[in-house]
Amino acid sequence: MTGITPLSPAAHRGLRYNRHAAGGMRRFARIGLSEIAVAAADMPLCLAKDGQTGRFNLIALMSLVEPANLFVFGGGFQATYVPRAVMLGGFRLDARGAAGLAIDSADPSLGDAGGPLFAGEQPTPLAHDIARALERLVADVEAAQALVDAWAAHGLIRPLGLSLAKADGGAHDLAGLYTIDEAAVQALPDADVIALHRADRLAPAAVLTGSLAQVERLRQLHNARFAPALTGYSLD
Repeated sequence: MTGITPLSPAAHRGLRYNRHAAGGMRRFARIGLSEIAVAAADMPLCLAKDGQTGRFNLIALMSLVEPANLFVFGGGFQATYVPRAVMLGGFRLDARGAAGLAIDSADPSLGDAGGPLFAGEQPTPLAHDIARALERLVADVEAAQALVDAWAAHGLIRPLGLSLAKADGGAHDLAGLYTIDEAAVQALPDADVIALHRADRLAPAAVLTGSLAQVERLRQLHNARFAPALTGYSLD
């Protein structure tokens, strides 16, 4: 991340937010608990280990080989659902900033196009709406983190092997991804199954597993835009 600074009228009076420009270079995004089912309709969902905490983060994958978001083309995000972390990627919560916000000035959604963040010296309703949406997202991501921590505590997470075959004969392996260990789920003691089910921890695990079929959609989107083409993939 580059320069995160508190939002202020002195520095950002003319700044605008363009939601259609958000996320063009995002390869993945963290998602919240309430986003799991809707994000899985478009994207593979998997887990990635946080290098600082060692905990697993729940993410939506939006790219395979190239440093670009495969869902962003034709002037916007082309999917049935846009992860909120993508839409709000240029903002952070910061009590020092106007409307309680800080911004990443390098984010492509921030510039001279879109809705204004200030009217004179005062933050606009849009800025306040963004702050409220960001607060909800933070809480939702924390709820997803509790879910993932429960999976980890029961030993239900395993490395995900994703290998992509290129038309030029090469291969590309995506490292550092994890998924649900279905064999470990099946081996759970009955008491753990009941406890996880009642806590609504098992249904999201099934959604994650099923969402991996969306890798094929990413492959097709890649082939529509980039060369060399991807001729196939394997999951392990």
